[in-house]
Amino acid sequence: MRKTFNKYIAALLLGTLLVSCEKNIELTPTDTISNETAIKTYDDLDRAVIGVYSSLNYQQAFYTSTIMADENRWGLDNSTRNYGLGHRWVFDSSNGDVTAAWASLYTTIDRINRALESADAVTTANATQEAGKGRLKGELLAVRGFALAELLRWFAPTYESTALGVVVITKSEILGKPQRNTFAETMTQINADLSQADALIPASFTDLFRITKPAVAAIRARAALYAKDWAGARTYAAQAIAAKGTLATGTNYANIWKDSNTSENYFQLRRNSNAGSVRTYWTDDNTDVFFSPSYKLMDTYDKTNDVRYNAFILNDTSVPSTRENWKVNKYSGQDATNRFNNIKVFRVSEMYLILAEANAELNDLSAGATALNAVRSARIAGYTPQAFASKEALIDGIMLERFKELAFEGHRFFDLRRRQLPVVRDDRDIAVGTSVPKTLPTTGRNYILPIPAAEVFANPGIQQNPGY
Repeated sequence: MRKTFNKYIAALLLGTLLVSCEKNIELTPTDTISNETAIKTYDDLDRAVIGVYSSLNYQQAFYTSTIMADENRWGLDNSTRNYGLGHRWVFDSSNGDVTAAWASLYTTIDRINRALESADAVTTANATQEAGKGRLKGELLAVRGFALAELLRWFAPTYESTALGVVVITKSEILGKPQRNTFAETMTQINADLSQADALIPASFTDLFRITKPAVAAIRARAALYAKDWAGARTYAAQAIAAKGTLATGTNYANIWKDSNTSENYFQLRRNSNAGSVRTYWTDDNTDVFFSPSYKLMDTYDKTNDVRYNAFILNDTSVPSTRENWKVNKYSGQDATNRFNNIKVFRVSEMYLILAEANAELNDLSAGATALNAVRSARIAGYTPQAFASKEALIDGIMLERFKELAFEGHRFFDLRRRQLPVVRDDRDIAVGTSVPKTLPTTGRNYILPIPAAEVFANPGIQQNPGY
């Protein structure tokens, strides 16, 4: 596999695109401190790992997947702001809303590769640090596997083994001009990284703000889901559930979104006033509502018995009729004064839904229904478990439940893509906003996200996605 990386953000670091000035291409890059100088001790390596976590901008998937899909609508207050053009499916490869993950994730991978180059040689002060060094290396490998899996979700034109994947990099080299690996080749590296991480991270490590052993299983389950490795998805989802499989109910579930309950979280990213608030994707600090929950989504909930309805959706009756009253409530803040929420990257309910889908695809309808009914029973008071007469009916039920359970968490658009389903909005959800379209067919150009134009400009040999 390719071991070089055309560093997309080199242009930002050097002040201009590398290709714009021929004489600069021949200069030795000096934008970073050398690994030999920066990472010498265990504490240096630990700080490098913390830096890797700090570079993860996972909430970008929340925003892009939501505005691209059918779980939201153009807010009434957004009509004069023209914010979020990806919602209209008229973007090109220079649109940051749909390409930002490329630079962000490859920045993370580059940090990982730099740290891994020094990891084995760092000095330790005692046996505890020596043992911890292996865990730190495991965390780095796990995050690299996760970052590559995210890049596949965003930028693979289809989720098939022979399709184009992304650039697999295991060594930092700013001036490289690599080509994209296939989806299968990318998955091979993802699986190798996660397998090594699982062996290196001890079961005793339980920090939810870092990758733990159960979190590795959760990453492997999601990656297998996208690769249509149904046996693997079932195995790893079951492992994650066995390690931490209790589904929250009632108030305990609602408190997950206020950060006072972490019982369903495998891995989360700390967010505070220095890191930004997810809620401002939907409603800004002036209370202008850019995007509202779609009527299509709201209609799926039992508004009386489903705890998710009020946890996710707010009808603000205090605003005048000229303003938008429906608001996303899922990230309203920890309390009235702290308006920030930690980012839940992997949760128990997702693992149940992956388990349900994998069993459905493996024609074990009973086991699939059991996993799906477990989520519904935890969320809906008085729910009666349902049986499914066919594989197709069960998968439809799972897709509906993913729509409801994982709303605004960065899954819906990618879920539709991996099932090769069009995005279809309700008529009520296109009534506000200039030229908001109803349907994005699977053949539409913007059904596939583009490789950033700046990356293609800096590396003309990289393969762009179809249509761009």
